[in-house]
Amino acid sequence: MKPKLLTLFLAAGLGIALAGCAVYPVVQVAGGAMTGYDAVVMADDYIPKGRIQGGELCANTDKMLERRLRERLRNDGTGVVSAHVVARHAYLIGQLDGRANADAAVRTARTVEGLRLITCKFYPRVTPGEARNDAILLHAVSTRLGQTPRLNNADLRVEVIRGNAIIVGSAADSGQKTAALAIAAEVGGIVDVVDYISVMPAATEVAPRASAPTPRLARN
Repeated sequence: MKPKLLTLFLAAGLGIALAGCAVYPVVQVAGGAMTGYDAVVMADDYIPKGRIQGGELCANTDKMLERRLRERLRNDGTGVVSAHVVARHAYLIGQLDGRANADAAVRTARTVEGLRLITCKFYPRVTPGEARNDAILLHAVSTRLGQTPRLNNADLRVEVIRGNAIIVGSAADSGQKTAALAIAAEVGGIVDVVDYISVMPAATEVAPRASAPTPRLARN
């Protein structure tokens, strides 16, 4: 039986200095008894999408943001936390010892310039036996997803913690997303499927006549 989720609104005490301005975004937290710790930081209005350096407009790609985020989390040593970035939306997933470590991970993620949102799913640390079971389930889910032709062009990352399958990534349409979630749920031993899949249709191809602006560049 799932615990009742409590929603808390915490005024963030950490200011992010951007362009000389201190910002105090609000963090929305939902969780209960550390069975799951979810947080969303809405920072789109505060964190610039690009900046002028040396006369050129620079924009952080998801891969760059992901690498930077992973490095900072690893250096902070807050716990077993993995990071994924999709469309400047960061997803933190892992195992932590308590709420203080969860808060520290969120604070670290908020220092990465260019992120639009931060979503977290944290669980208490698993036992060695649970870790072995999770590894088996992870292999089963990943294999089934990888063997499904319908999902060939989907970008999906899977993690399993305490029997919960967390799927992060992007799908070309709602049909792909539904299929991925259904396939994961059908694996024996999976107790729940956490959906962090964004539907992002592929851009239509255009004739290479005039030079088109780079989609990821932001203009002020």
